[in-house]
Amino acid sequence: MKVIEELSRIELGTMIIRELMAECDIHHKTKHREINGHIDCCQCSEDKSQLANTRRLETDKARMRVALVNKMKSKGVSANMGCFSAWQYNEPKAAEQHAKIIQLQKYSKSVNSCSPNLVIFGRTGAGKTMLANAVAINHYLEEEKSLPDEFNSYNQQDFYDHTCEMITSFDIAVQAKLHWGNYQMSEHDYIKELVANKLLIIDDLGAGDGYIKDRERIAQIVTLRHKRAPTMITTNMDINGLREYLGDRAWDRLQQNLLVMSCDWESYRAKTADIRIVGAAE
Repeated sequence: MKVIEELSRIELGTMIIRELMAECDIHHKTKHREINGHIDCCQCSEDKSQLANTRRLETDKARMRVALVNKMKSKGVSANMGCFSAWQYNEPKAAEQHAKIIQLQKYSKSVNSCSPNLVIFGRTGAGKTMLANAVAINHYLEEEKSLPDEFNSYNQQDFYDHTCEMITSFDIAVQAKLHWGNYQMSEHDYIKELVANKLLIIDDLGAGDGYIKDRERIAQIVTLRHKRAPTMITTNMDINGLREYLGDRAWDRLQQNLLVMSCDWESYRAKTADIRIVGAAE
């Protein structure tokens, strides 16, 4: 290395620090720093630091992607199944389905406390749960974009805690009952956790949850989320059946800011059904 000139010199006891102008094999004539006889190109040191930081951030983002997928799984959202790109269009209804999916995609990418509630009506097998799952996936991916640049500036375990939960109304009833008599987390605490989600998806409303207490619990959740966060519901019921299920109080709050979508096409499972008679001759 060829030293051209000394720019500055600091002596701290036995330590000597010099700033030099010298030739670098990569950056040519540029500033160097010498500490006790060891000389480094300042630009090379900066490049190494930036590269190390980039690699660290890539590692951090990979960790957070694992955390995201794990959180989705624990919150009832499948990362591998039920995304918009996997939708199989029903040819007679393809244009209608495409238009509705575009609307759902826009909704999923802009969820906030002012977003409308969303109800998807339709018969069994029409793809309501798949569409709801796709909305949840997009919402998580949008949340991922808000990650801070520095991994240590947030708690990676808690970052996605209340992003979105997707759960059937039947499972809400089951989980609530499991918390009866639980002093660590009561039923009231469990409901508060559901209410805290930025987006709550209640799937298959009305299937196996017909007890009055179960209906009252769902109505309570919808009421508590009013003007705080959007609630998404999928159901086989029609709009009148949903209103009767929720009761006037919860329905009145849900409908104040509400999008409604109807999956009025035949069951996908029925189209691909393979029914065979046991014992029939081959």
